[in-house]
Amino acid sequence: MNRKRGRATGLPDEGAVRALADPKVVERGREVARSGAVSDVVRRGDKLAAAVAGSEDEPYRVTLRLKDGDVADFRCTCPYEWEGACKHVVATLLAAAEPGAVAERPTLRQLLADLPREALADLLLRRARSDPDLPGWIEVELATAPGRGPVDPAPLAAQARIVLARKGRTYWDDYESTGPSDELHALVEKAVPFLEAGDGRNALSVLAAVAEPFIEQWLGEMVETDEDMYLLFEDLGRMMAEAVLMSDLSEDERDDLFETVEGWQSELGEYGPEGFSVVMAALTAGWDAPALQAVLAGKKAALPEIERATGLAAVRLRVLAATGRHEEYLNLARAVGDGAAFAGMLAQLGRADEAVAYAAEHVAEPDRILALARRLREAGHPDQALDLAQSGLRRSDPEESRSVAALARWLRDEAAALKRPGPALEAARAAFAESCALDDYLAARRIAGKGWEPVRDDLLTILAGADFAHDRIAILIEEGLIGDAMRAAEFSREDYVDEAVLHRLAEAALTRDPAWLVRFAEERAVPPLTAGSGRAYEKAAAWLAHARKAYLAQGKQTEWTARIEALITEHKRRHSLKPRLLALR
Repeated sequence: MNRKRGRATGLPDEGAVRALADPKVVERGREVARSGAVSDVVRRGDKLAAAVAGSEDEPYRVTLRLKDGDVADFRCTCPYEWEGACKHVVATLLAAAEPGAVAERPTLRQLLADLPREALADLLLRRARSDPDLPGWIEVELATAPGRGPVDPAPLAAQARIVLARKGRTYWDDYESTGPSDELHALVEKAVPFLEAGDGRNALSVLAAVAEPFIEQWLGEMVETDEDMYLLFEDLGRMMAEAVLMSDLSEDERDDLFETVEGWQSELGEYGPEGFSVVMAALTAGWDAPALQAVLAGKKAALPEIERATGLAAVRLRVLAATGRHEEYLNLARAVGDGAAFAGMLAQLGRADEAVAYAAEHVAEPDRILALARRLREAGHPDQALDLAQSGLRRSDPEESRSVAALARWLRDEAAALKRPGPALEAARAAFAESCALDDYLAARRIAGKGWEPVRDDLLTILAGADFAHDRIAILIEEGLIGDAMRAAEFSREDYVDEAVLHRLAEAALTRDPAWLVRFAEERAVPPLTAGSGRAYEKAAAWLAHARKAYLAQGKQTEWTARIEALITEHKRRHSLKPRLLALR
């Protein structure tokens, strides 16, 4: 991807795209983009959407929200269930960077802004004729709109049953499966505004309405079939526990809810999900235990083990933050040893120096360090943010590769923007050590400036010792180390090699060692010659074109003529291949 072009249009650059997914998924996404499977790329404000052809009859729909040239969140209708983005999201971003690929359209708010009430109602009614789910969706939206009084749970329960009923389970290749988890999550998230407002009762109404049909369907059809659905129990339980601790429930209400939740947990128990145990703990413990009251007041006391074992302490922290009980939050976070929570609240309260000092001693996870550094930066404390990130980077566990790289890149870019070359260069080296990516290499070069030579030697030493480096060949070409790039290409794993980079290598190798290029190009041309597809034939012809140049550079016109004639004869029945071979005579 052209990095400048991506940034000019507000799209993520190559490094940001790679950070979204596993390297193998990124390469699959690159192949999907090259195949022309991405279509209808439309941008509406900060939203980017596209259709991506896949294994199903209908294309997958990809939607992304962009923020400051990065991806804030993404969604795809494919059933990819592993960490990070799927290949369709990656393909959309790569395709969108091509000139003219994105159609700019007004946002939905802009389209509807001047529409009269009657016209809007007519528009919705006409849409409802072809979309039978629309009335139920509208009913849910109205039932859960904050400020409209008590939530009516009936529309939520009905919508949950519709979602669960229409989504069957199917399995196919590439480790993918389908399920209703996204739509169920969207219903569960209707409780979030109430939780943020401290309205536990309405949040409970939302969550209980979704939980009951979900449990029924899980037990009836989906037991042990979907990890994402399985994890939804954890979200439901945690959020219900928060709602319980925010609500002033009567004793009878608590007893009734406990009986209901205990019944759910009993039914689910033998299948594994333990999400509702924290709800029962919250209903049992409440806020009145003497030890808890002592801790909240800043006194030393031993909290019951159930607080940690069920995750109840973490739920309490969320409730204390949502309800503005900041000092109690700090006291509880310190008592349970949650250094990231404690330092994060200090930052939120503007106590930046205290936050940095505490985190430097008690927080080691790079993702938590990064979250806190960002919070400090956004709160107007850039120096403290950089100091914390630098300290965290030096203390980070190398095995947390992706988190370390994200922290290093953030520190590199922020330090460079604030004209602090020392921390910027240290972070640039750390980012490259984790990724061995071309973008990180180029970023280090920009930061090093006139002092690039020793940094270059250091980074190339890191690259030489890396077991795997997707951009190894590209970096070696960038530095003019063509012989090293040629040797690397001979031992590279094809699944991870960018074809465009190898074509650049072929061009560079032509004058250096045309005999090597003949062997290399013909080795790469042979497999696609028998693939039986037009795209594969194009690939084969491109490599044979390199071979032709290499033959001619050695003065071997006769040998090339014999070689291409033999290929034409061998593949004479491949009608879409033959014209490509004839053109190479």
